[in-house]
Amino acid sequence: MNTIWLAFITGLTAGGISCLAVQGGLLASSLSTTPENRKKMGTALFIGSKIVAYTILGALLGFFGSSLSISSTTQGWLQVIAGLYMIATAANLLQIHPVFRYVVIQPPKWAYRLLKKEAHREVFGSALLGALTVLVPCGISQGMMILAISSGNALTGALILAAFTIGTSPLFFVVGLTASEFMKRKAFVYIASALVFILGVNAINAGNALRGSAHTLGNYWAILTNVQTTERTQTLAAVDASGEQVATIDVTASGYTTKTTTLKVNVPVKLTLSSKNAAGCVQVFTIPEYKVKKLVPQNGMDEIVFTPTKTGRLSFSCAMGMYTGSFQVI
Repeated sequence: MNTIWLAFITGLTAGGISCLAVQGGLLASSLSTTPENRKKMGTALFIGSKIVAYTILGALLGFFGSSLSISSTTQGWLQVIAGLYMIATAANLLQIHPVFRYVVIQPPKWAYRLLKKEAHREVFGSALLGALTVLVPCGISQGMMILAISSGNALTGALILAAFTIGTSPLFFVVGLTASEFMKRKAFVYIASALVFILGVNAINAGNALRGSAHTLGNYWAILTNVQTTERTQTLAAVDASGEQVATIDVTASGYTTKTTTLKVNVPVKLTLSSKNAAGCVQVFTIPEYKVKKLVPQNGMDEIVFTPTKTGRLSFSCAMGMYTGSFQVI
């Protein structure tokens, strides 16, 4: 539910703004020949059919993702790519350099011809046009599509894209008819670009966390603020009678905490995941380095056994890279 709620908030903020540049113009053009007393109905049909179309697409993408069985590392790279695309999209909105024009994904020419043709069919044309917007997704919606694929579940994928599209709806309803006029205003473009840029940076940060990379905002902040880790690195994992290192990670809705922060290389680790009121992506615990992925209960305990085979920083995170942590292997 946290993932779905996040998709809704994204649509309500930067997602709606990002999609207005393309789909808002299509909505405006579809209503250009619609009588004044039917414009509200046409807008509602456009938005409603768009929600249905994206929900179906999300289900298909989620189902497709489950057949691919995407690893945390692959998912991380997908999020990094999506983040880079969002940053390039922000640069294109600001017209920083002509090269960023190439980040705009163009639909097939037949799709544009069909869209323009259907734009002149008054109210019902608006409904069909809303469904066909899946052929011209904006940068943020493409990131949501990647998230639907990585969910690996048809229902979750459908809910992610449905929540995102519902989130974009209020802004479409309010400014859909004047989207092109809004994009002519510099202040609006600056706000849209800033929000898209922030989302892009967050996507890259989460993607790096999923890959187990040390290049995350949290690590950079720790270096810049000279966070001392001496006390933490002295907390070695205990060894039980069977010769396994034992450690416990507490899993809550706010993330992961552990008293054990240092492991020994080439010694098996029995890692206990103790969850209390855990919810959302934090329940999917991953160690990208060793392709470990575990779904923990909302309340209860579970175990993971693995053997660290090299020294250095060993990262772990949730399924979306939002909540992270690490061990030091010596």
